[in-house]
Amino acid sequence: MRIQAPPTREPKRIARPTTRRITWWDADRRWIADQRWAVLIAVGCLFSPLAAIWDAGILGVGGFVGGASNGGWIQSANADSEWLSTVPIADDEEIAALIEGLGSDSYATRVRSRQQLSRIGLAAFDALRRARYHPDNEVAIVARKLTSDGRVQWAISSDSDEVREILDEFSSRTVMARKQRISRLASLPIMESFPALVRVARFEPESSLSRFAALALLAQPVREMDGRENGLPANSNADGIAKDEESRWKGLSEHDRSLMAKHLDVVFEEDPRISSQWLKQYANELTSGLFDPQAWTDLIEQMEIHWQTDPAENSQWQLGVVTGDELFHLTWLNAERALVLGQSDEAASFFIRHIDVIPSRTRELTDAALWAIDHQLFDVVTAAHAKHQSLFEKSPPLLYASAEALLRSDQPELAEQRAEMALKLNPVVNADEEDAPQLHPVLLENNEQAHLRSAADLLDRGLYDWAQDEYRMMVDQLPLANISAAMARTELAEHLAELQRPAEVVEVLQPLVERMEKDDSFRHRYMAHDFDYQSLRSLLDFQAGLDLAAKQDPTAASKRLQAAFEMDTENIDILIAMYRLEWDEPWKESVVARIESVLSEIDEDIAETQETFRQSGNGRSGRQVAIRDLLLANFYNQYAWLVSNTEGDYEKALQRSIRSLELSPGSEALLDTCGRCYYAAGNLPAAIRTQRRAVQLTPHSPPLQRQLKLFETSWLDANPGKTLDELPEVELPIAEGSAQERTDRQRRLGVVPPDGPLSFLNQ
Repeated sequence: MRIQAPPTREPKRIARPTTRRITWWDADRRWIADQRWAVLIAVGCLFSPLAAIWDAGILGVGGFVGGASNGGWIQSANADSEWLSTVPIADDEEIAALIEGLGSDSYATRVRSRQQLSRIGLAAFDALRRARYHPDNEVAIVARKLTSDGRVQWAISSDSDEVREILDEFSSRTVMARKQRISRLASLPIMESFPALVRVARFEPESSLSRFAALALLAQPVREMDGRENGLPANSNADGIAKDEESRWKGLSEHDRSLMAKHLDVVFEEDPRISSQWLKQYANELTSGLFDPQAWTDLIEQMEIHWQTDPAENSQWQLGVVTGDELFHLTWLNAERALVLGQSDEAASFFIRHIDVIPSRTRELTDAALWAIDHQLFDVVTAAHAKHQSLFEKSPPLLYASAEALLRSDQPELAEQRAEMALKLNPVVNADEEDAPQLHPVLLENNEQAHLRSAADLLDRGLYDWAQDEYRMMVDQLPLANISAAMARTELAEHLAELQRPAEVVEVLQPLVERMEKDDSFRHRYMAHDFDYQSLRSLLDFQAGLDLAAKQDPTAASKRLQAAFEMDTENIDILIAMYRLEWDEPWKESVVARIESVLSEIDEDIAETQETFRQSGNGRSGRQVAIRDLLLANFYNQYAWLVSNTEGDYEKALQRSIRSLELSPGSEALLDTCGRCYYAAGNLPAAIRTQRRAVQLTPHSPPLQRQLKLFETSWLDANPGKTLDELPEVELPIAEGSAQERTDRQRRLGVVPPDGPLSFLNQ
C-alpha cells in the first residue's frame, strides 16, 4: 500500500557544459586537480580532529549538541527531558545545497559535501532519505551509503548498557537481525528503551523496520500490563474500568506519559510517513490517557483509500507501503490497548468495524477469535464468522471457536450445532455407500491427526465434552490397532485420570494394553510414536488401584498400586496414592521406607546434575543452561511435591519449591507444588494466593482447580464467619516470570510460544 505524499521542492539542477568536446588532456587535467584537492583535504585532516570526525562518514545520533549553526540538536529548556536534547534539527536550505553538491563535477566539492552532511548527522537524515531516489545516480548512491552505513552511531551516552549493547553495530546487521534487536528493545522497561525505539522508528532507512519499531512502541504498555486477572486490568472493578488512570497505564505516571508524548510530537513533527502518524496519535492518547477509536479509524481508512495507489505516483521514501499483515497487527494491537485501558466496549466496536483487516487465513482468524473469547468480546467472533462464513464452515478450529463464543454467551443449543458440524468435518473413514467418493489413505491419516489436534486444543480451553467427543469418535470408528486410535485412547485416558474417573480410564485403556501384550509388532509401532508401553501399563494399574481403593478393597488396591509403581518408579503420584491408602501398619511402614529411598535418589540426582554442568561450564549461555535449569527445577519440584503430599521436612520442601520457581519462573506446575508446600506447612493464605497464580496461568486444569478449592475450603473452615474476600495479604518470595522471560525460555527449549496481539514481536 502506498500513501500519497505532499509535493516536494524541485531540486536545483547544476548546469554542465556540453558544447565543447573534452579531450584526453582535459580529462587528465581535471583528474590531477581533483587529486590535488584530495591531498589538501587529507593533509588538513591530519591537523584537525574535527575534520577527521567529519571525514569519518558517520551519521551520529549522539554527536554535537547545540553547538553548530548548520544543523545540530535541540536543547530542551525542560530539565526533566534528556530525550529532547537528542532530537536533531536542520537547516533545510544548506542541506539541500550539500546534497546537490554530492553530484558536483568537482571532486573537492563532492568530498566537502559528504563530510559536512556527515557532520550534520541525523539532522540531514530526512533529506538524505529523499535523495536515495535522486535523478542523479551519483547523488542517490552516496545518499544510500550515508543512510545505510554500518558506522552509524545509534546509541547515545544516556542509553543504558543493555540498550547500547542491543544497538551496537545496528546498521551493519541484516534486516532480520535488526528486527530481532527491535524486539529486544521492546521487551525492556518502557522508560529505559522508549527513546531508542523512537530513534529507530524515526531514522531506520528500511521502511518495514521503521514501521515495525512504531508497532513495538505501541505494544510496550500492553506488554507491561501483565498484572491482569480474567483479562481485565489490575485494580479494575467488576465492569473492567480501572480505578485510576495510573492503574490503567500500569506504572506509567502522568509525568512519564507527558514526557513520552512531548518526545513523540517533537521527533515526528515533520515526518509525513504513515507510521509517524500512528505515533503522533499515540502521543495524543498518552496525553489524554484514553484510547481514541475514531482517530485510529480515520488513519486506517486513509491507509485503505490509498491501498491501490499507483507506485509511480507515490514517493517511496515518504510514506512507504503498509502490508495487510501490518494493518492487521495494528488493528489487533489497538483493540488490545483499549482492553487494558478498561475500554472493552470500544475495543469490541473498533475490532468489529475493521473486521475485514483480518487476513482470510485460518490461523489468523482462529487466533483473533480465541483472543476475543478470552476477553468476552463474543460479538467480534460473530462478526468474523459472518465476514468469513465459507472459511469458518470448512475449518474445525474456526467452527469450534464460533461454538465456544456461543456457549460462553448463553446460546448452548446453537453452540452444540456448531460443535457437531466441526466433529463431522475431516472424516477418518470412507463412507460405506458405493457411490460415495473414496478418500486417499494419506488424506485419511491427515484427518486423524487433525482430530487429535482439535481434541487437545479443546482440552486446553476447558471444553471437555467436545474434546471427549473427538476422542471417542476416533475410538469408535477406527480399528483398535490404528495408531491414531491408540493415541486417542491414551490421551482420553490421561484426561479422565485428571478428572478422577478411574473406572472410565480402565475401560478405555484395558483393550489397548491387552492388544499390545499380545501383538509385539503393534507395541513396537506404538512405541515408535514416542509412547511408552511401560508407562501405559503403569497408568492402567494405577487407575485400577484407585478404583479398587474407592470400592473399599485395600488388599486388591495395594497389589495394583505396587505393580504400577514397579513399572514406573518416576511417577511419584503413585507413591503418594500408596501412602494415602488406608490399610495396616506394615503397609504404611513399607511405603514410608520407599518414600525415604526416593527422596535420597532425588538428592543424588540434584548433586549429579550440579556437578555435571559445573565441569562442562556452568556459565554457558543458551540452550545448555536452559536444560540445566529445567533439570534442577524438576528435581527440586519432585522433592517438594512428594514431601508436601506425604511426610518429611516441610520447610525444606518449601525452600526447594521456591528455588525451582527461581530457575523456572512462572510455571503453573511449579506454582501448584509451591501452594501445596505452603498448605503442608500450615500457611493457608500463602497457599491460596500461590495456587491462584497457578490457576490463572492454566485456568482449565482440573487438578489445579481441585487443589485451590481444597485450600480455600480449609481456610474457611479454620476461620468461621469469614469470606475469601477477607483473606489476609501475604508477601510471597516467589520469582515472577514476565511474559518475555517465559517466551524466551520457551524458545530456548524449542517450544513455540502462543500467538496473540503481540506475537508479531516474536517472529
